[in-house]
Amino acid sequence: MNLALGKLGKSGATPITASDIEKYKEERQGLEVDLLDEVLTSRKRAWQVSASAIGFGFLSLALAGFVIWRYSQPIPEHMLVMDPKTGAVQQVSLMPGETTSYGEVVDSYWIAQFVIHHEGYEFYSAQADYDFISLTATGEVADKYQKLWNGAEAPDKKLGDTEMNRVNVSSVILDREHGIATVRYTTTKKYRARPSDEPTKYWIATVAYKYTTKPMTAKQRFINPFGLQVLAFRPNAEATEN
Repeated sequence: MNLALGKLGKSGATPITASDIEKYKEERQGLEVDLLDEVLTSRKRAWQVSASAIGFGFLSLALAGFVIWRYSQPIPEHMLVMDPKTGAVQQVSLMPGETTSYGEVVDSYWIAQFVIHHEGYEFYSAQADYDFISLTATGEVADKYQKLWNGAEAPDKKLGDTEMNRVNVSSVILDREHGIATVRYTTTKKYRARPSDEPTKYWIATVAYKYTTKPMTAKQRFINPFGLQVLAFRPNAEATEN
């Protein structure tokens, strides 16, 4: 409402009466109350939205934490299964039986993977090599590898990305009955500062292996699904004709 200074009539401006002033005050007070209500409602709605977002965030974090925890646990070795016809309950193993071989193709593949991860070096994939060997090497093989990579002279600390060592497996000859493999492979070193590769070196290694049924987490099972365990690894330079 616009409050005029006076009312115009035939005789000119007339003074504002007390009733006009009271009416103006009531109208203005009503507008201020409406504005205040609108501000309070807007703030309340904002707090509700914020609270919902925070609650959803906590729920997401809790769900993520549960998933991480669940898949970090070892896979159970056994589960109980009930026969729907007889109602009999029996224990079934979820782990493969301990064996010295899963067949020529499977054994050859995993033995070759061990040699590639153990003998190769590339700075940006070194963690994958370390994880694989940590899950497959045992005994003296594991001790030597851990000592090399956990010391001050660890390749990633000493060499960084200044050089790399590529591995190419030529053949894997298996004695599956005794868990022995003979592996022929080559290594080729490449320095980042040099345009050409270094001369290729030829190797022959004897690998003793088996498969184990020890419990593993889901992540470990992705890396070493058959539970390969390397008991011995003896590489030797192979004589070649010049």
